Amino acid sequence: MKRYFRIFNLLLVFSVLFVSSLVSANDLQKFAAYLEKNGTIVAGISQEDIDELYQLYEAYYGSFDPLFEKPYVEALVMKRLLEDKFIEYLSNAEGLSPEDFKSSHSDVSEEEMKEYYENNREEIQQEAYVDFDYAVFETEEKAREFYSRANEVGFEKAVRELSEASPSELLDTNTYSGLKKSETSEAFVDVLFTPSDKPLRMHTTDNASFVFYIRNLNDLSTFEKFKASPMYEEVLINLSENKFQKYVEEKISTEDIKFVVPPQYTIWFDTVQNVPAEELVEKYYSAVFDKSGNLLSVEPIEISGFITAIDDANLIEKYKREYEIAIKKLYDMGYKSFLVLARLRNFDNSERVVLEYNVELSKILMGYIKNGDTLSVLQYIYSNLSELEELSNSENPEVRQKALEYLYKMNKVLGDEESANKYLEQLLEENPNYEVEDEEK
Repeated sequence: MKRYFRIFNLLLVFSVLFVSSLVSANDLQKFAAYLEKNGTIVAGISQEDIDELYQLYEAYYGSFDPLFEKPYVEALVMKRLLEDKFIEYLSNAEGLSPEDFKSSHSDVSEEEMKEYYENNREEIQQEAYVDFDYAVFETEEKAREFYSRANEVGFEKAVRELSEASPSELLDTNTYSGLKKSETSEAFVDVLFTPSDKPLRMHTTDNASFVFYIRNLNDLSTFEKFKASPMYEEVLINLSENKFQKYVEEKISTEDIKFVVPPQYTIWFDTVQNVPAEELVEKYYSAVFDKSGNLLSVEPIEISGFITAIDDANLIEKYKREYEIAIKKLYDMGYKSFLVLARLRNFDNSERVVLEYNVELSKILMGYIKNGDTLSVLQYIYSNLSELEELSNSENPEVRQKALEYLYKMNKVLGDEESANKYLEQLLEENPNYEVEDEEK
């Protein structure tokens, strides 16, 4: 779900406000989703509105899985656009522009910031930071000589003098700003973050000796220091956003506003509104399965939404039968993406499914490899090549040849030309007319 959180954060950047007003029932048909109050539609969004914002995310992240990612993102988009409509509805009621309305209900006082600091002081101090210059020497003796000279004439002048007189003695020198304590190697924490009246400090490791000139150390040990740090503004923005979001959520309840979305998206909409997964499973079971546990005639994204709820609630064992029926139904309907096949393999390890799974996995892995992220997926590469190798010995020529094709592609992108050519030769020897698919298309 990490990808979803990044998408949610990006919504705050891309979100746009649309003109809202009270609308008649005759306008209902043009809305894909809308706000309803006492049976009256007060504002709505069109499918074009949703598509326009969705396409921005697709351009940023690449294509989404049609069943397990796209409906989630679309639900997030609908939620954000409807919230924008509701904010404008409230703004109009108070006679304010949306900007002034937000400002009036999101102001965070200094007292509130002090309270936040006191409640989170220990955690905040882990974000202490230091700005410093440093010089690196091969021996402790040379570092001490430089340290003494820097005490006399200043760090910068000492560096200039040494660079002109004996440049080989100075292994490296540079400036670093904003190094956080939480990101600092343990070997350097004390020398860089221990408060001292002396800005010059020396530290020796097994490999080299360092002289540091501390330009600014903020240990965030007081509210005043916290207020002087970049972190203060970050926290202020977050608290302001949270305060405004809480106000909007309270107004949704007190104004008795309903967010109405297409029926097939309701489970996904509840998901993005953080309804607990266990509640989603209980709430939507009867919408997806009958009393005998048979799958009802529902939209594919309703099925995938229910599967996702079971996954998130860790209830696969409890609903194992329904889970299997649901994922096999999606497969039988022609949905064979990696996220479908990965789940299907828990119930169907037939040669055909294993092949389709590994073909889709290879496509994903090749993307990582081309982007230089081979190490992050190394274990999947090993399993992928192993299973493709086994499939290349299948008695089914279609399975065998498809496995050889992807063994060729994987080894080629990994830079093993010898192995890649071996598999290609084996493939063309078996089927001279075989056409290797171009992954760039």
